[in-house]
Amino acid sequence: MASLAAVLLLIASPVLADEPASAPAQSFVDPAMLSARADALRDAVADASVSNIKIKESAHGFFDRLPAETLVVPVRGYRRMEQEKVDGKLGSIVGMQEAADARIAEWKRTHKEPPPPELEATVAEARALHDDKRLSFDAEGQLSPNQMGIFKYMRDSLSGGIVKLNERMAVMGAIVGEAFTYATVAHEAQHALDRAAGRLTPEQEIAGEISAFRVQYLWLKLMDPSGERMLTLHARLKSRIPREQDEDVKKALTEAVVYLEHLSDVVSTNGKDDELKKLVLKLGYSDGKHEHSDDDHGRAPALPPSA
Repeated sequence: MASLAAVLLLIASPVLADEPASAPAQSFVDPAMLSARADALRDAVADASVSNIKIKESAHGFFDRLPAETLVVPVRGYRRMEQEKVDGKLGSIVGMQEAADARIAEWKRTHKEPPPPELEATVAEARALHDDKRLSFDAEGQLSPNQMGIFKYMRDSLSGGIVKLNERMAVMGAIVGEAFTYATVAHEAQHALDRAAGRLTPEQEIAGEISAFRVQYLWLKLMDPSGERMLTLHARLKSRIPREQDEDVKKALTEAVVYLEHLSDVVSTNGKDDELKKLVLKLGYSDGKHEHSDDDHGRAPALPPSA
């Protein structure tokens, strides 16, 4: 009894004044652990075979530990939103192609279903166009500022068409990343495939654009399935514009925001023909109207005039 009385005395006694207690080290406890301890204490109280002394010891153990514990609540399934990694380097056609190859390889590693075959065919066509020196930047400045790219071909030939990208796409790549700017490459490469197959003609411009925008949609869904990369990038760039002092940089940021909004319009079609057609008409395309002579035709997807 003497030893038991001593234990109870130690539990009940305050710390002596000349022996200051050090702050207890904090530990972490979650609600499930606290619930288990409370259940054990409750069961002890309800059990007639457990002495009052044991119950008191258990109660002291439960409540005395709380000040030294920090309650944490686990969040099930928490994850950060996906964000596009942009290194700020000027974009290049080689870089865009490498970005496309990397995203397709990543898709194959992380998904059971393969990439859409029509998209893989378009990526292969873009590579072939570059290898044949038929895909390059528009060094002559023939494209208007809001035209990101163009596929030019001869009426009397199904082969030999060329793709030109607006040189501003290099700056765009530095701001939004080459995976996003590859969407324009995919668009133009699909025109080249459709022309080679005889599906692209001057008289059926709308159908040709629907085909190109559909592949562009497939690319965007492959590289950014959740849409979070586009959303977070758009928000970052748009919030920076009002704070930017350099007018040239502000203009480039504004163009990048408009470009992402254009890509968002493509994604919002869900790849459906009727919605794609609405987008094509909204952008001003129509059958039988061309910017070039009867022997030289082009398809130049343009951003809205505000770009």
